[in-house]
Amino acid sequence: MVAKKCSAAGSSSRAQRNIQEKHRRTHMKDLISQLASVIPCNSKLSMPQILDETTSYIMHLQKNKESLERKKALLKGDDHPEPTVMNISTSGSTLEVNLICGLNRNFMFHEIISVLEEEGAEVIDVTRFNSGDRVIFSVLSKAINSRIGVETERVQERLKDLIL
Repeated sequence: MVAKKCSAAGSSSRAQRNIQEKHRRTHMKDLISQLASVIPCNSKLSMPQILDETTSYIMHLQKNKESLERKKALLKGDDHPEPTVMNISTSGSTLEVNLICGLNRNFMFHEIISVLEEEGAEVIDVTRFNSGDRVIFSVLSKAINSRIGVETERVQERLKDLIL
């Protein structure tokens, strides 16, 4: 008689778990249906496809939101950095770098000096001038070895990567 009570209790417990599992599956199916209804898709998809499409759609919405926030900031004038203008000129073994940038520039000036030195130029003179919300830098340098010189195009590319 004890065996019947245990098996009856075990089947009751199993039936309870089966009912709970059925409710869980029904709930998951409802949630997946809700997801499928909010994504832009015309055909009937499997659950993994719905999850994949939903993930892609959410990522698309996030990128779109960031883009719209940037446009909004530009239209409002927030975070509207002035563009940096760079001009490099050479004369013999002399190299002059002129920069015009906003006060909130995104580079450190010593990085410019480092690039010039790494490319074989010795800095002779540096001039800085503030004009309203703009800063003008002029860096005069010469080649450490006049026979080798300084590769102006390489300096320009490295400075563009750094500044612009």
